[in-house]
Amino acid sequence: MSAVAACAVLAVLELDAVLVAQAMVSRPLVVGAALGALTGQAQAGMLFGAAFELLSLCDLPVGGCLTWSAPVAAGTAIALASRGTSFSLCFLGGVAAGVLHSRAEAFERARRAATGDALVRRAEAGGPALGRALGASIALHAAMTFAVAAAVVAAVGAVDRAWWAGAPAVLRGGAAMAASSAPWIGLSGLAAWGLKRS
Repeated sequence: MSAVAACAVLAVLELDAVLVAQAMVSRPLVVGAALGALTGQAQAGMLFGAAFELLSLCDLPVGGCLTWSAPVAAGTAIALASRGTSFSLCFLGGVAAGVLHSRAEAFERARRAATGDALVRRAEAGGPALGRALGASIALHAAMTFAVAAAVVAAVGAVDRAWWAGAPAVLRGGAAMAASSAPWIGLSGLAAWGLKRS
């Protein structure tokens, strides 16, 4: 499966995070395992899925809390891995995609809130107009997720091909340290959250 196709599958899986199905298929661990299997990067899929799951367990996107999108981060990292991008850049690209997606989603939510009255009128009128409006909203969200993931895959892939091998060693080393430390940082955040709850 190509990176573009992986971004399309990610866009469909991520819809679960916005009240479509609610089957938990948008969790980073599930996204990682599914995309890893589909792209032939099963090990990377489980690794990125687990790392982003641990980093996001204490920061669930409930209500207006949209700090970052861990499913988009995991999916984008795996799409990058399927192109042969270096491990550390896959992780950093995933984080960038997760942050960018949450900003785009916040904008999209504000737009949807502004059109709430129009949806109420359509619901009161009955007929297929409401269904078309909801379908269009779901399609727009999926298109936004695809666009963010595909743009980051293209940008990070270009950096990897054109510049990363010759980048300063301190930068490459720092990126590698961030990527390899992510699961431990996630575990420490989970432990701190658990200690606060007890």
